[in-house]
Amino acid sequence: MSPSPDLLNPRVSEKFWAVYPASLAQRRLWFLNELQAPTAAYNVNIGLWLYGTLDLLTLEASVQEIVNRHETLRTSFALHGSELVQLVRPDYDVALSVTDFSDLQDPYPAAYEFAKREVAQPFDLSRGPLFRAKVMRIRPEEHVLLCTMHHTITDAWSMQLFTKELAALYEAGRTGTEPHVPELKIQYGDFANWQQQLLYGDYAQNQLTYWRRALAGVPPLLHLPTDHPRPPEQSLSGSTHTFPVPAEIIAGAASLAAEQKVTTFMLLLSAFKVLLSRYSRQSDICVGVPVAGRTRLETEPLIGFFVDTLVFRDDLSGNPRFLDLMTSVRETTLGALANADVPFEKVVEMLRPERNLSYNPIFQVMFSVIKSAIRSHAFGEMVAYPYVVDGSNSILDLCATFIEDSDGKWWLQVEFDTSLFKIERIFRFFEDYMGVLRQVIARPEARIQTLVIQNCETNDALTGFDHEIHEPSVASAFVAQGSESSYIPERELLTEIWKDVLGVERVGLRDNFFDIGGHSLLAAHLAAHIHQVTGRRIPVSAIFRAPTIEQLTALLHDDSVNRPDPILMQLSQGEAGVPFFAIAEPGVDSLGYAILARALGQRHSVYKLQGAGGPNYERPFEPSELRALAEQYIAAMRTVQPRGPYCVGAMCNGVLIAQEVVQQLESGGQEVALFAILDTWVLENSQVKMLWKLNYYSDRVRMLATLPFREQMDFVSRVLRRRRARNDEKKAGKTWSEAYWPNGSFRLPRFAAPVLLFKRPRQPFFYVRDPQMGWGNRSTGGVEVCNVNCEHYEFLRQPYVTFISEKISARLNEINRRVVVPPPARSIFPMSTKWAVRPATRQSAA
Repeated sequence: MSPSPDLLNPRVSEKFWAVYPASLAQRRLWFLNELQAPTAAYNVNIGLWLYGTLDLLTLEASVQEIVNRHETLRTSFALHGSELVQLVRPDYDVALSVTDFSDLQDPYPAAYEFAKREVAQPFDLSRGPLFRAKVMRIRPEEHVLLCTMHHTITDAWSMQLFTKELAALYEAGRTGTEPHVPELKIQYGDFANWQQQLLYGDYAQNQLTYWRRALAGVPPLLHLPTDHPRPPEQSLSGSTHTFPVPAEIIAGAASLAAEQKVTTFMLLLSAFKVLLSRYSRQSDICVGVPVAGRTRLETEPLIGFFVDTLVFRDDLSGNPRFLDLMTSVRETTLGALANADVPFEKVVEMLRPERNLSYNPIFQVMFSVIKSAIRSHAFGEMVAYPYVVDGSNSILDLCATFIEDSDGKWWLQVEFDTSLFKIERIFRFFEDYMGVLRQVIARPEARIQTLVIQNCETNDALTGFDHEIHEPSVASAFVAQGSESSYIPERELLTEIWKDVLGVERVGLRDNFFDIGGHSLLAAHLAAHIHQVTGRRIPVSAIFRAPTIEQLTALLHDDSVNRPDPILMQLSQGEAGVPFFAIAEPGVDSLGYAILARALGQRHSVYKLQGAGGPNYERPFEPSELRALAEQYIAAMRTVQPRGPYCVGAMCNGVLIAQEVVQQLESGGQEVALFAILDTWVLENSQVKMLWKLNYYSDRVRMLATLPFREQMDFVSRVLRRRRARNDEKKAGKTWSEAYWPNGSFRLPRFAAPVLLFKRPRQPFFYVRDPQMGWGNRSTGGVEVCNVNCEHYEFLRQPYVTFISEKISARLNEINRRVVVPPPARSIFPMSTKWAVRPATRQSAA
């Protein structure tokens, strides 16, 4: 079909565009989109959470190649008279913009809010492409690739193809090899042409006859109990929640299904229909089921909107045995699949159901079983995990999707209409569904009316509105309070989350997260997963405070879970002896100290000291503020170790606080037996300051010259922001520069504590002659230098932290051999937020 000038977008040269008829599914979705525009209800997204060193240029080139291969990613739509057509532009230049959150203390919430806004941005179907991609930089070696598409050009199968091709192309780009991607013999437009021809043959008419009989007299509405009256028009407002499915349920379902000669899908659907029937008190149950719609081999490697919907209708009257219901569902499934070539849109057109703007015709509930789009964690030199952005729309009342991930774990994702249901009801729905599955797996011969369904006794099926519902006090899975037995469901839920995050088959209630493979990045992933599954947002530090399922369950019942961390936090419990105090500056990421504590193992107790950040922390400490902060840190230290010798360590600006702590302890007659310093140097004169600036800015200019133009602009933008911040500092008084480069009145700090200095072998040229990095002039106890061959930000990451922990452990052992230290004292007061530093006042504790 050759392009016609009146079909084409006048903003673009006509002669290069290809034109195809729109498929029936595209026509229906286009109509609904136009009816409700602007809307993001039909946006779909996939996120790749990438850990490791990202080659942005190779990633961009890989996405570009996918766009070049698949015409749907270059498609928009236009009306030609009364016909809807696809317009395919010949090319589209991909530009992966990078949004940088790595400067933030806690980048995860801000990044997620950015992702939600990106996913919620509607597309204009008349202006392509209907595909966009963004990169979020979370940490230097942690990125998220977020791709958003309109449903008219993609489906779940396509998302799997996209991630598979992207991983193959990225790997080939990094290694210089040929990518393993299939040859595309046709494009989506060819499929649309074929589908149009199919609809006029006898084959299609025979299938329409099947559907006319199968859906004759179908009930217009499934009356599920709701929390709000059904609005006169669908709002499309929705939410999504994902639940981990216990492994024993999936194993039991698979075993029973094989025994009864049905598929696991058929068994899960049968139990789902039992639940819907009991909730609604109806026996004629219709459920929409998406199918791949790729009946021709040539369509299998294509990205496009092939998915179709079949209606599975079953009669549950007469209180059948569950075994008999499975047989009925099997026959329904086989009959529907044998007549799956006619699109659902054609079936609706034939049936001509009475239209009602308040609900979807024929069915309002959908059910499916799929595999996750990410089938492998390998992505070049990086590791990939799903980055899930929950949508805020729902085009149906309820949609339940079982998802099998790449590690063999199963999840139930529930999308629901928030104008009808509250989240608490969705949690009860999941609880009831798992209960039904447990019962039928144990007693498949049971009659369906004898199954116990805990939350359906108060149904008001005639009106679909439950007036007697009693809501929990908290919108999350963690709603039970009080007795120990009330923690059991939460423990089961956390166990499944832990197994998924850690990739292990078994987790005990008292297994320490960091002893069975956990680390700081996985702790952040775990916190995000708990929020995704339960709706309960917890700080990452909660996992360090409560590193076992038993402890974390109890903590989640504690209202203090989201309060700021106490100024003193125990990171590990070691044998009796001198503990190690890791001192951090307020308001910065200090999770590396938890990694250090784990590396020190059971040998030594490790405590972290860190005050809370605040609005005035954007400027340096005044001397009086630094003294007050050190006093608070010392008061906290003495609650667990009343007297010396003390052992402290710090990094970056935390070293300035630690130095003040050391001086105050020594002035009070206490011994500091170890001052561990991680890659931090000190300078004292203006001549060295000029050399430092020359070295610093020349490095930055050389680095800038190697970046692509867009990253150069991002870099310049960050520099300008920092310059504005420095101007604000000057208006407020003292600047960081003045604090770090003392003026002529500066007096050199001196202390007796021996320094254990960890540093990179390669330092700025003005320190070649001073391997002690300025600390030899301050410590009368001497400086031991240990070279660590890594970048600055890697010091508290594996494998380098193991070397550092061994050196610190050796020093602690020496100190313990020469002194007798009583066991850590119990604190006489809880270390609550009253001890947290509030920079607005910076007053010492009374």
